[in-house]
Amino acid sequence: MITFERMDNKQFKDYLKFMLPDYIRDTAEHYKLDQELATEKAEKQMEQLLPDEEKTEGQHLFHIKEDQELAGYLWFHVSKEEKKAFLYHIFVLDEFRKRGIAQTALRFFENESKDEGADYVGLHVFGSNENAIALYTKLGYKQASISMNKVL
Repeated sequence: MITFERMDNKQFKDYLKFMLPDYIRDTAEHYKLDQELATEKAEKQMEQLLPDEEKTEGQHLFHIKEDQELAGYLWFHVSKEEKKAFLYHIFVLDEFRKRGIAQTALRFFENESKDEGADYVGLHVFGSNENAIALYTKLGYKQASISMNKVL
């Protein structure tokens, strides 16, 4: 059985230690930044998005559990004023993949967002993440914009 448990402060800090290195690496790679600048940008973004850490209003940080075992992470924001939600991060640990957990987590995200008054949900995905793009497309997500770059 798949469940979702809100992170406490220790779990939140552990989550950041897990998530930030991947985010920094992806940012550096996709936006052609050096590691130092990517790190600076990522840390500043986390401070802006999560000024009160896991208790920041509108931010929702969950452990995804399968039979009480940590299977992944889910982080999203709901803006009641704008009636929209944004998925910041979904990650399923390798040993739990191909079990429908990401699909269940996305439905949870959508239902929670709707319950909080959101009329629509959005997300960002790097173009190289073909598995995620396929899943999002399967679940009815459509491209809202396309950002492109070219290495010179």
